[in-house]
Parts: sequence; structure tokens; C-alpha cells
Amino acid sequence: MVLRKVFLSTISASALIATGQQTAIAAEGAEGGLEEIVVTARKKSEDILKTPVSVSALTAEDIQIRGITTVGDVVNQTPGINVNGVNSGRNDRSFQQISLRGFTPSTTSSTLTAMFIDGVPVASATALNSVTDPARIEVLKGPQSAYFGRNAFAGAMNVVTKEPGSEFGGSVSALAGTRELSDFSASLEGPIFGDKLSFRLTGRSYSKAGSYRNAASPGQTMGDQSTKTGTLQFVSKPFDGFTVKLFGLLTRDEDGPSADGMLSAYEIRANNGVLNIPFLSGNTNGTVLMPSAANCTLSGFTAGVVATEARVNRPFMCGAVPSLPAGYSPAGNTFEDGLLRGVLANPAGRVVSPSEGVQGYGLVRRYSHVHLNLDYDIGDTGFTVSSLTGVNDEMFSELDDLDNYDSALLRNPTNLTNTSTALRASWDFPFLIERRNRDFSQEFRVSFDNKGPFTGMLGYSYLKTRVTSDGVNVQSEIITGTANPVVGQPRLTGVRVASTAGAPSEVKTTGIFGAVSYRFTDQFKLSAEGRYQTDDVQGYTGGAGLTVTPAIATATGLSAGAYAPLSPLISKKYKNFLPRVIAQWDVSPDLMAYASWSKGVNVSISAFNTSFLTGSATLLTAAQGLGLGVATNPEKLTNIEVGLKGKFFDNRLRAAMSIYSAKWTDQLNSRSTFVQDLPVSQGGTGNIQIVSGVANSGEVKVQGVEVDLTYSPFDELAINFAGAMNDSSIRSFTDPGTSRYTGVIGDGFRGNQLPLSSKYSFNLGAQYTRALQAWADSTWFVRGDLTWKDKVYADAANLSWVKARSLVNARAGINKGDLSIEVFANNLFNDKNYVGIFGNSPLVPDFSISTGIGYLNVGLPDLRTVGVKATYKF
Repeated sequence: MVLRKVFLSTISASALIATGQQTAIAAEGAEGGLEEIVVTARKKSEDILKTPVSVSALTAEDIQIRGITTVGDVVNQTPGINVNGVNSGRNDRSFQQISLRGFTPSTTSSTLTAMFIDGVPVASATALNSVTDPARIEVLKGPQSAYFGRNAFAGAMNVVTKEPGSEFGGSVSALAGTRELSDFSASLEGPIFGDKLSFRLTGRSYSKAGSYRNAASPGQTMGDQSTKTGTLQFVSKPFDGFTVKLFGLLTRDEDGPSADGMLSAYEIRANNGVLNIPFLSGNTNGTVLMPSAANCTLSGFTAGVVATEARVNRPFMCGAVPSLPAGYSPAGNTFEDGLLRGVLANPAGRVVSPSEGVQGYGLVRRYSHVHLNLDYDIGDTGFTVSSLTGVNDEMFSELDDLDNYDSALLRNPTNLTNTSTALRASWDFPFLIERRNRDFSQEFRVSFDNKGPFTGMLGYSYLKTRVTSDGVNVQSEIITGTANPVVGQPRLTGVRVASTAGAPSEVKTTGIFGAVSYRFTDQFKLSAEGRYQTDDVQGYTGGAGLTVTPAIATATGLSAGAYAPLSPLISKKYKNFLPRVIAQWDVSPDLMAYASWSKGVNVSISAFNTSFLTGSATLLTAAQGLGLGVATNPEKLTNIEVGLKGKFFDNRLRAAMSIYSAKWTDQLNSRSTFVQDLPVSQGGTGNIQIVSGVANSGEVKVQGVEVDLTYSPFDELAINFAGAMNDSSIRSFTDPGTSRYTGVIGDGFRGNQLPLSSKYSFNLGAQYTRALQAWADSTWFVRGDLTWKDKVYADAANLSWVKARSLVNARAGINKGDLSIEVFANNLFNDKNYVGIFGNSPLVPDFSISTGIGYLNVGLPDLRTVGVKATYKF
């Protein structure tokens, strides 16, 4: 009801503006105005104000003057989007989880916001970071499945590359700033064979030191990043109407330990060499390694499955998450010795070869992408035939200190009675995470538009995605003897006898899609779009193979028997029809209103839970207790949206507003727990094991309002404002892990907001440009940008949250012909509020507090950075 009233009142107000705009404009606006922005939200070039879709666009000029270089910068400049890089004890570029309109993906391998370069799907946000100096970045909001397929559940981001010009030219840019910030980029473009073939070549080298010191290694900074990337594009127009675009990129990231901190609900002390002393508060004999940040006690459950379970009181951090304890966090035991290097040099069980992967703590990532786009306009027929082909290959290898505190004073449990020099004296939990994403896509499309009342399009698409990932304690060997004081603890010998390659996942998606639209009158047009999509999901065994026992077969429906390593285990086909209907009303030549109804489906590449099948009956029982089955169902979304777009005051003001309401069903949510496995003699490992997976356990109502304004009252001043209210309300949700520590279960989650997304957000920017009268062909400018994003909750219980962030960037410079020099300050007021959050289990040698969420891993922002940038165009 509230949203309907807002929409009706806005329609009325906009109509009045449209009627009176001709008399309300000041005289100086008659010769100026804002430039038209063209987007490809519906696979064709359209004026953004004539496109009946909620879409934000950053032009090449916007990207340059706002200093945008990463996906994170795009998110900061676009309300209604959050990005979280925190997961499993790390905050780095291996993991960028985008939440658009509040739709937060459930797993690291799942995405609800699709990524594209020139309309060709790419494997991850990595590729978008690698396009140097693009022509435009488009953010499409709401389900775009009819045009863009499986992953466009919440929306899509499309980077449009800049085509080469008809003359030789290029640019060179150099940037230097505090904390060893350097950014050098160059481009070269021009014709090869006249107007038949041209090229554009770009390169970039970027590096910075982190903003934080490692408390466990004071000489080391956390958050160091380094990137080298290059792109090459050829554009050929062999004859009229036919265009060939071949684009490729290659990028490599090499980062140090990530910038993240730990807030523990438990005080952790050194054990002074005596294993049976607790590692918690009450042990007054040992040195404090991590103080408790708890400010509340939660009455949780023993298992978190039903409300009749016994209650267990556990300490936690409630409310706004506090600052890190000075001197204790951020910290990580990142010392690298021969033992560690020997383990990393061992190829057994690796997804990435040792020569390509990390050589120590930090991240190594390589990404390559190639796409070929063909477009043929068939004379004056109105028909256009298009082909889009894409190949992506992404690899990352990351080593992290998973416990996230300085554990150097904790004795290695296996070394209390065994003083072998092959063992480290201290306890640690280094964790290696590796992944390889490969995909191939092909799309064919025929479009018709002869400028008459009818337009149409018919297409076919194919996408094959294969993901292989693994995560292991890189120095663990399972102890099976009884001579050691604790059976089943990591023994730091440099031998990973328990590590094998992770199970790959594969999805083949085919789709037939089309769209028709008809303009019934000069003011009214109706469009209908749809995609019939088939997702063929294949799950494989891991590198150790798998034996499905009769008991597991009965519980899961799998066929009993032995399965070879890396062999097919389970497959399933999902078939869905994804429609969208749009009604468009042109109120006036400068004002348009629209209403749409659409559906979206997300088939996760992690649709199968198979990891617990390799373990004992204990692990199977734990998985069933978490509500995990082998197969999951697709997530589904129904979305209704209305919007207004227009320009006013002789094109001095450009405005857009959208209101939407969506119902998200069969929501996937992650579930995990630590389990003490059975002894080896009983078919287990004798070790602490992680049981994890995803389950369809949620339903959410999401609604919101988005506003985007650009105003230039006179030629020298430009102001932009965008704001969003994304209100999510959980209708049903179950997660034993969350209920176990919070004591919230069943209907207790109802009405809560989805985690990791801001309900309110806005950005405000202004730029003033003026000619330098005393210096011919020169101008000066000053610009400021304010971004504000509301708090984000850690999980569905909404008991802990990260405070709102206010980010202010400022720039000023001089342009003289082809040369420009500017100074800048990013995060001018040094906002230190966290940029991400994730609940983890605290790790200690006896794992006594590791069976539930007991600490919060928080992402740390880049602190104030100032510098200078010079650019020369030729």
C-alpha cells in the first residue's frame, strides 16, 4: 500500500513537471544540457531514458572523473548494492559476493548477479576489474533472466569495452599515492587496414601496500595488492553492415595476507605446555592471546534443529560490532619455513599446480577471457543477425591463517611428548583454498526492427561451466596411533596424506529466448519476453573416489557401489520458463512510465551436497541433522516493478525512479558444523571434520524504491544523486548453525532483514569545472563524492551488525589540451567501519569451542589515501 501511494504521487508530480518544464528553465540552460546515455539492457542500443528497465550506467567520463578502478568502486557509486569479500577467515580478492537489491548469495560458488563483458558472460567479478578504460559500465536491477539467463536472478553487470578510433592515438596515465600506491596504465589504438580493421591495446600495472600491520609479525602489512593486466581488441568492418569484434584479456593478481580482523566471544590463553588446561577464560596461568569481545550471553540450543532441545548459554557480540582489540588483531601467523614450502611444493591433491599457485601466505590469481562478437545488419530489411562466443579460465590459489590470531604460544599437541625436529613446536591452522573456473558460452540471435510498431528477437544460448575447488589444512597428517596425547589433531609434518582433489561441479545450460513488442499507439507499447531454459547439473566424486554403502544409498537415493576418482556421481536436469512482460506509456516526448512482471530462477553450480558422503556414518548423521540432502531445488523469484524516467528543464535534469516488490522462494542457505569423527577402526578418520552444504530453507519478501538524478543547472556545475531503499523481510528460514548459537529458531526469524546488505544507501556527487582565462585551452575542476551505506547484519538472526559507512572522495585538477594533472584523496575522513562480516568457529588445539559460531571475521577498509595522477592523451 505504501509503495503504491508513493508511485501514484510520483506519477502526478512528474506529469506536472512535464507540463510546466518549458517555462521553468533558466535562460543559461538553453544551449547546454546533459548528454544522452545509451545502454544495451535489452541486447540492443537504447537511450537509458527510453529503456523500461531499472538500470544505472557509468560512462567513460564518469569512470574517469570519479576515479573508478574496481568492482568495489562501482558498488560504492551505485546504491542498492553491497559487496562482501569476507569468508572463511579471509577478506581478499578471491571472493567478492555481490548483493544487488538485498539478494545475498548463499555460497561462495553461487552468484545471483550475472557478469558480462560486451554481453558475453564471464566467470566472476575478476574480469570486470581487468577491463582498463571501458566505454561504459551498466548495472541492471531486477531479474534479467529472459535476456541474460541463469545467473541474472537479482540483476546483471555489463562492462562495455571502448572500440578503437579511426586514427592512431592513445593515452598514458601514472598515479602515485600514500602507502606505496602506484597505478600505471597505457592504451594505443588505430587503423590497421584503413576503415576495414582497427585495434586497441591496453595495459595496466597496479600495486599498493596494505593499511594495517600484522600484530603477529609487526614488519608485515596486511592488504597488499598487485595486479598486472592487458587487453587487446580488434574490430573489423569488411563490408557495410557487418562488424567483427574480437576481445581478449589476461590478468594476474599477487596479494599478500588479507586485511581482516577477529572478534572472539571467548578469551583465548596460552596453555603453558599443559594440554588439559582449557584455552578459555578461567585459565589464568597463560598469556592472553585473544581477549573476549563478548557483551551478551545467548541462550542457544544444543543442535539448533528443534525448539524442544536443551538450552546452552554462550557468550557473543550483540549489537554494533565493536572495534578490534588493539595489539591482538589483525594478526596471523604468516611465517614461512622449509616445512611450509615443502608442503606447497607437493602437487598431491592440488587444484592448481605448485608452480602456478601461492608460494606463501596470500593470493595468486590468473584470469583469461576471450570473446568474439559478430553482428550483421541485413541491408534495409530491419533484420540483424548476431553471434556471441566467449571462453573464460580463472584460477586462484590462496593460503590463509584460518585461526586469525597469534597462536605462536600455543603448544602443538602432538609435540608435548614427541620432540621430533620434524614437528613445529607451536600450533597453527594454515589453510589452502584453491579453485579453477572454466566456462564456454555461445549465443545466436536474430533481431527485427524496421522502425515500425513491431519489433522482435529470437535467440539460442549455450553455457557450460565447470568449477573445481578444494580447501585443506596444508600441513595436516591424521594421527592414528596412541602414543600422542590427542588422537586426531593436526600433526605438522609437511605431509598431506589426507588431502585429495576436491569434487568438480559442472552445469550445462541451454536456452531458447525471444521477445516481441508492439506499439499500439504513439504513447503505449507492450513487450513480452521469455526464455525456456534447461540446466543439466553434474556432480562428481573427489580425487579419492567414493564408495556408497547400502545405508548411504537408502538415505540419499544414490546407487550403492564404488565410484572411481573424479567420476560422475549424480546428475539432474532442471527445466524452467522465465517470462517478463512490460507495459510502457510515453506520457510525453520526455517522460516515460513503465510496469513489468517477471520471473527468475537460479540453479546453483553447488546444487549437490556430496562432501559428507566420503565420511563415516557420523558425518552422514550430522548432515541429516543439518537438513542436508544430496540434491537441492532451484531458487525462484517473482518480481513486479513500476518506474518513471524522464528529462526536464531543457535536458538540464535527468531523473529515474523505480519501485519493486519481489517474492523469493526456495532460498538456498549454507549450513555447516564441526564433528568429531569416528576412529579409523570404526570407518572414520579420528579427526575433527567439517560437515557443510546448502539447503532450500528460506522464503523472503523483498521490496524497495530506487531514485537516480543528474542535474546540471548551468554548464560549469554537474550534480548527481542516487538513493535506494531495499527492504527485505524473511518469511521463513531454518539454519541449525545459526539457531544453535543464537537460540532463534523457526518463526523467530520472521520479519528479519537479509544479511550482508544495506536497507538504505545513497551517493551524492558534485563537480565544478571552469575555464582558466589566463591559460589558453585549459580548465580546472574540483569534485567531491559522498557514499553512505546503512548497516549490514551478520546473519538472519539480526543480532550483530556492521555499522553504516560514510565514504568521502575528493579530487581537483587542471586540464591543458591533452595533458591533465589531478590530486585526490580517497576515504578523506578515514572511515574505519568494517566493509564485511562473516561468522566463524574459533580454533584452538583441542577444538573445544569450535563446534559453533564463536567469533566474527570482519573485513577492514582501505584507510585514507592521497596522491597525484597525470594523464597524457595523444
